[in-house]
Amino acid sequence: MRRSVLLLLLLAAAGCGTAGASTAPGGARNVSLQLDWYPNPDHVGIYTAIDRGFFAGHGLNVTPHQPTDVSDPIKYVAAGRTDLGISYEPELFFAQQQHAPVVAVATIVPRALNSVIARGGEGITTPADLRGKTIGVDGSDSTNAYLDTVLRHAGLDPAHDVNRVTVGFNLVPALLAHKVDAVVGVYRNIEGAQLAARGVDPVVFPVDRYGVPQYDELVVVANSERLRDDAGYRDTVRRFVAGLAAGTAYAKAHPSAALAVMRRHASRDYLDALSLSVRETLPLLDVRAPDAAAWTRFGRWMQAQGLLHDPPDGATLVAQP
Repeated sequence: MRRSVLLLLLLAAAGCGTAGASTAPGGARNVSLQLDWYPNPDHVGIYTAIDRGFFAGHGLNVTPHQPTDVSDPIKYVAAGRTDLGISYEPELFFAQQQHAPVVAVATIVPRALNSVIARGGEGITTPADLRGKTIGVDGSDSTNAYLDTVLRHAGLDPAHDVNRVTVGFNLVPALLAHKVDAVVGVYRNIEGAQLAARGVDPVVFPVDRYGVPQYDELVVVANSERLRDDAGYRDTVRRFVAGLAAGTAYAKAHPSAALAVMRRHASRDYLDALSLSVRETLPLLDVRAPDAAAWTRFGRWMQAQGLLHDPPDGATLVAQP
């Protein structure tokens, strides 16, 4: 989770153009897809589906777009400026608080990637060993809530038993430079692999194993109003999910081909640890319908942490097109 979504209603009202059905040469439907972040191994199923023709086989021409801000996917899908987006379960709960018309139609990674990561060989083998340590955070309320929960689960007092410092997105450099003993707000399959590639033996504590309820780290986001009112859009979303599932299955069954795909598409920031990161990512991928009951549990946890001001409704945030 990178940042909470702000000013959705204002942006939705502004519009600034809308995504609509268009046809590519050969009769395929053009689909605009707003990514959550720069292309990285989390997107291997998407790019495999593009490169290997799985989207084309479902009559779609899918074009991914990199964000200028991590809130772009939900903002643009809500405003009708892009057809689909990739985002995070917590972001949809933030969007619900602002009555944005977005729903999750499929999971990409149905488990937590966000983790507390410490350097190996320094006596930290369980979260309880973080007592007295300095932990780097990105400064977001949600990341701090994850850390608080992990610490309480380990029997520690979040306010007194650790030293918390905000380092923004310089989490990996802060850990490598020994400015902090551990970081949170990093992904085990991305930053964990980057640390390993730099000779650090990372000790990884995924937050959903230490008190945080299970949640879907990455999901496909659609516009709920268009799903309700536009049969053509519903059909496009169904085709997209089917193509993504096929691409993901192929990538998992052919890891060398998946790595080759990401060598063509991944942002240069991820190239140094790409082989390990793709290998770590593939087993975590699973395109399926989101679990409404699990979403409700996670939403209630978010409210209990003070992240949501209104009671959450997980059931209305997931949909099957």
